[in-house]
Amino acid sequence: MDLKDKIIAMALAALIGLVGFNLKETWSMKEEVFKLQQGQIILSKQIKHNTNFVKQKLKQLKKKQNKKVINNEIKKNKKKNKKKNKKKKNNEG
Repeated sequence: MDLKDKIIAMALAALIGLVGFNLKETWSMKEEVFKLQQGQIILSKQIKHNTNFVKQKLKQLKKKQNKKVINNEIKKNKKKNKKKNKKKKNNEG
């Protein structure tokens, strides 16, 4: 083997080494991307769950507020009706 063949052999060895290293790095990056995707899926599920929870609590709050408003209106109407009834009784009597 002369010097030219040795240089070509060294270059090929270096090239094969770089390709192997590149494949290893690519594989590890693929694993990291997969882990990130799994984490994103989990986060999406948590966000969806939390969003539904917040929506449910808002509905409950609205119901409570509506009940309070309705009860207040009923009380006001009862007071008005009592006053009307008193005026009718006073006018009749």
